[in-house]
Amino acid sequence: MKNKELIYWIDLTGPAVLDEIVRLTIMDTNDNVLFNHMFNTKMVDWWYSDLNGIKPENTYSEKPFESYKDEIQSIFNDVSRLITFNASNFFLEKQGITIPTNTVVEDLADPFRVTGDENDTIDNLCIYYGYDLPTNIYNRTGLDYAKAINYCWHEMERYKEAQENK
Repeated sequence: MKNKELIYWIDLTGPAVLDEIVRLTIMDTNDNVLFNHMFNTKMVDWWYSDLNGIKPENTYSEKPFESYKDEIQSIFNDVSRLITFNASNFFLEKQGITIPTNTVVEDLADPFRVTGDENDTIDNLCIYYGYDLPTNIYNRTGLDYAKAINYCWHEMERYKEAQENK
């Protein structure tokens, strides 16, 4: 099944040198969930939870990323377009996931950039397009983020089409 467009959200631990994937959510553009898991980490045992809403202790009983590697790779094998916010393909590749070279990666952060600083956030993207993302970061799931990206992407496409047809 080629021509698959997928939405994904990835959360990382930090610090940048040791960054590990702590949560990955993948869905199609119809909000069908293909993958949604948190992971136990190998090297990083603490991170600033206010950045992603995931407390390290919430991951201790989770399986590591490697346990899902084949399943994740099989999802990405057929993809023609990946849609996300602040793309982090480097970290997927660092974990051994290969994104096909002909896959278009559409990072919604790029067309949304307004000020080019810390104000260009998924929160502000959601406010702009009218998506109700939970305000408490600790109440957000990977599904919340992926659905927000999907909603905003559809709105961006609708706006783009309206501009082209005027």
